Amino acid sequence: MTMTMTMTMTTTAGASNSAALAFDDRAAPSSMPYSTLNSTLSDNNAFDKHHGVEQNRAIFIDGNNIGQRLSKHKKTDNAAFTLAETGFGNGLNFLLTLQLYQKAQQTPLSSGHNMPPLHFISVEKHPLTRAQLKQSLASLAEFADDVLAESLLAQYPDNFNQACQLSFFDGQVSLELIFDDAVIAYGNKRAPKTGLVDAWYLDGFASGKKPEMWRIALFKEIARLSKTQATLSSLTSTEQVRQDLSEVGFRLQKINPDSHQQQQVFGIFQQSKTSGKGYQLRPVIDKPQQVSIIGGGIASACAAYVLTQNGVNVTLYCKDNDLAQGASSNAVGALFPLLHQQEDDISLFYQQAFWRARQLYQAVNAQGCHFSHDWCGLLEISYKPALQKRQQVFADNPVWPHALIHGVGQARASEIAGLPLNHGGLFMPNAGWISPPELVTQLFNAAKKTKRLSIETQFKVDKISQQPDKTWLLHSDSHTKPSEILIVCGGADTLKLNIVNQLPLTSVRGQVSNMKTNDKISKLATVICHKGYLTPKHQQQHCIGATFDKNSFDLECKPQDDSYNLNMLDTCLPELKPWQLTDVASSKARLRCMTPDHLPMVGAMPDIDSHKQVYAHLRKDKNWPFNQPAPVFDNLYVMTGLGARGLCSAPLLADILSADICNTPYPVDNQTLFNLSPNRFVIRDLIRRKV
Repeated sequence: MTMTMTMTMTTTAGASNSAALAFDDRAAPSSMPYSTLNSTLSDNNAFDKHHGVEQNRAIFIDGNNIGQRLSKHKKTDNAAFTLAETGFGNGLNFLLTLQLYQKAQQTPLSSGHNMPPLHFISVEKHPLTRAQLKQSLASLAEFADDVLAESLLAQYPDNFNQACQLSFFDGQVSLELIFDDAVIAYGNKRAPKTGLVDAWYLDGFASGKKPEMWRIALFKEIARLSKTQATLSSLTSTEQVRQDLSEVGFRLQKINPDSHQQQQVFGIFQQSKTSGKGYQLRPVIDKPQQVSIIGGGIASACAAYVLTQNGVNVTLYCKDNDLAQGASSNAVGALFPLLHQQEDDISLFYQQAFWRARQLYQAVNAQGCHFSHDWCGLLEISYKPALQKRQQVFADNPVWPHALIHGVGQARASEIAGLPLNHGGLFMPNAGWISPPELVTQLFNAAKKTKRLSIETQFKVDKISQQPDKTWLLHSDSHTKPSEILIVCGGADTLKLNIVNQLPLTSVRGQVSNMKTNDKISKLATVICHKGYLTPKHQQQHCIGATFDKNSFDLECKPQDDSYNLNMLDTCLPELKPWQLTDVASSKARLRCMTPDHLPMVGAMPDIDSHKQVYAHLRKDKNWPFNQPAPVFDNLYVMTGLGARGLCSAPLLADILSADICNTPYPVDNQTLFNLSPNRFVIRDLIRRKV
């Protein structure tokens, strides 16, 4: 592997400041001896002389997840992945990035993905001379006599009157050095409409030592140049810096590192106030001490767990005598994503939600909060020609990882199932089944371990009302409870609660039949989906189902629905025929809460009438720029519409809800946020002129 050592000089007005290993800007850079350079480190409370290289790698490289993002960066018209920093110093951050890029080039990726070009922009108001740079790098064991450091030194300029561009790895990596004030440098940078920078390394000096590096003017330029979802990391995490970065559109999270490091800050450029799509902006609130949740199933359990893990006190109000009495009361539920043949919005959401669900549930189980489950995989049987054609499309155009889903033939499907099957299908090897009532109980138990959760059962909320101070009251038959922040996770009961009943939700009844196991079916080793589903045995029973009755609140079990479930299984999998109607051990009818577009909703409750007024011009021009934030009911949030896939979607939705409540980075991009937002329906109706 070769590194092209070329340097192109260009005129510019650009630059920044000093980085982790740099000198006091009051001295003349050309005359400062290295001993003076080294001694000034004691004034920099960010850089640790003993752990500096690893500290910078952890904060800037790992903190921005550069390795994984490079491997997944989509090459569009040879577009580069662009990094920028606010102080070059001795080039440590650049060399660490270059080191990672070199390692990635030498490690073949299973996907066959080629590394994208990398463009690194760095500004430096007070640059080191070449001799000082050489001395500085020689003091770092990792880069003493290093070929990457030697290439940097060979191309490093002798004068700093102009910007320069250095080239590495035959032009795959370029370093643009600008020698000027950071605000001026980045202010003169042009950016496409979609933004320029993917990740930022912010100067390591404390804001008190280098106040010019933390001006709001610089943050505005950083925001202007940032792509949506651009990240930043820094060791400076003062309240003022966080406020200013938040003001320009970054969602921030403080990170407490190892004992020898300072507190760090990580941010993602999300929810920009100048995007022209104000209806996508979510309200920003101060992290509350206390929230109340209405519910008792998987949605409220995940919300309570994530919020308590993030330091929020939660009071849960459940209408039943015990938890998990609604849709989460079914004995067994399948955990798997909804995947289409292409990377559409629904599939992208559910595949991310699936992996997050696996991660969260395994974490709870590892804490000693055990629940019955088996990651046995799931087979979607191609029992009819249309599904066989679909399976072939998946094989011909594989857009999803093999570990997520892949096709199998009839013989392999039979081997996976442990039973003879007539057809192959699509196999999800990491899917499986869970006992929902056990899972919900253990999620609440894990939340209780934080000492931040209290639960009140037999409290049915009949009505909610907002007080003049924007807090809420929860009204039952005989009691009223106050709430600073209220979250409604009530499933189908959401349709009956005032204010939130304005959302376009429907109740869909589903009856599940629990079947006695027998010698013919007991060896089933994986979940099977057909038009319905069939689970392996749990407590000597299998679950089959389920019916789908729209706009129904009927919870009475019906024998004809058990017959429907059995007939559906026999029609799709006639080779099995394991049961008669007399083998039904029990049945359960519960309600699913559904949305019109089959995606759940999470976020602040919209003021729908105000939406119609504020965004009325969308009826004439769907692209009309609006920077007005979405009007909402203050301090009222919903997490509902999970349908039949609550086990899969609830953990990721809880993460989004927690980000809403705690003002931290969202785990999904802006488009996905809007796809899940409760106000998306009124905005779409305005655009379609339905209102």
